[in-house]
Amino acid sequence: MSIVQIPSVAHCQLWRVDLDVAPGPEASACLSDEEWERAHRFVFARDRHRFVAAHSALRGVLSAHTGIPGAFLDFAHGAFGKPRLVEPAGVRFNLSHSQSVGLIAISMDSEVGIDVELLRHMPDAEALAANHFTIVEQTALKNVSPDERDRAFLRCWTRKEACLKATGLGLSTDTRTFEVGLAGDTREVQIAGDGSRARLALSSFDGGLGIVCAVARILAVESIAPRPMMQESELYA
Repeated sequence: MSIVQIPSVAHCQLWRVDLDVAPGPEASACLSDEEWERAHRFVFARDRHRFVAAHSALRGVLSAHTGIPGAFLDFAHGAFGKPRLVEPAGVRFNLSHSQSVGLIAISMDSEVGIDVELLRHMPDAEALAANHFTIVEQTALKNVSPDERDRAFLRCWTRKEACLKATGLGLSTDTRTFEVGLAGDTREVQIAGDGSRARLALSSFDGGLGIVCAVARILAVESIAPRPMMQESELYA
C-alpha cells in the first residue's frame, strides 16, 4: 500500500493514497465484516480492490494517530451516513477517492470534509452546473476559457462536496444554496441547515498527480432563531 503525507491545509493533516497498490495482508485483515460486505458489492474486481485499499489506508492512518490497532477501531455513523470514531471521539477524519487516487484528512479540533476528483474532460459540465451551482458560479463557468473549463468545474464541484461532507448533511442540502466559487481561494462558507447555520473554512489545494482537491473544516455551528409568524392583519397592511 502506498500512502504519502502531503502538506497540511486548513489545520488538517492530509495523506494521498495510491489505490492501485494492493495493501498487505495485515492491512486488509483489519477491515470489519461490514467493510468486507461493502467491498463485495462491487461488480468489478478493480473497484473492489480500490475500496479495500482506501479503507485499509484509513484504518492505518487512524491507528497511527490513536495508538489503537486498526482492527479494533470502532465506527459509528451520523444521520446522513458520515462515519466517525467511537473512541477517541476527538479525532475527526474524512476519506475521498476518485478512480486510483484516495485522500485522507484528519483534524484534531473540528469536523472535516475532503473531496478529490481526477482531472478529466467534462463534456456535460454546464448541464451539471445548472443543477448544482449557484447562478453566480454558472456565469463564472461560462466565462472561463475552454482549456480551463474542466479544471474550474471540478474545482467548484470538489469545494461543494468538501463542505457537505464536513457538515455531514450530504445530499440533504441543495448545493445551489451556498457559494464556494471556482477560483480555488481560501474563504469562509456558510451553510444553513434545520435550525442552524454552519460556518466553514474552505480551501482548494494541489494534491499532485493531476487531481483537483478541496478540504473544508467547520469553524462553528450557530443556532438560527425562527422568524416570527406575521399576523394576517400585518401581512396585508
